[in-house]
Amino acid sequence: MENLNFNGFGNTPSSCEYCVGEINGGVAIVFYQNASIGTSITNMIEHLTIHVLANRLTGTPPENVRVFEHYNPELKPIIEWQEVSFGSSGEIDEGKSVIGRLIELVIPSTDSPRYYVDAPIWNPVTRDEIEILSQID
Repeated sequence: MENLNFNGFGNTPSSCEYCVGEINGGVAIVFYQNASIGTSITNMIEHLTIHVLANRLTGTPPENVRVFEHYNPELKPIIEWQEVSFGSSGEIDEGKSVIGRLIELVIPSTDSPRYYVDAPIWNPVTRDEIEILSQID
């Protein structure tokens, strides 16, 4: 697992952990919220996903990646596991990208993001998927 520090709402220092692995023959990113410090992964999921696509999965289109959130049970979340799909995604047109500049404000990076994701939709995760995802580190 890797730690990811980011600036949350109001420039609040925030962090989460994440890992990249495989589920059902495809790529999976799992974001873990282990503490209730800063802005939650749910509130920053687009920015976190774009960061991982730009820095860890360079060149991988977002349509080829499944994104999951996991909240530590000690935080007493309403839902512990969720899959996040995005209503829109695509390649950033660097000549016109306001999105790229906004992301850079939240998660500074030496690499410009190549892809964007937007309009998150949260979906349930099956028990079989949870078992597979729990083994990714």
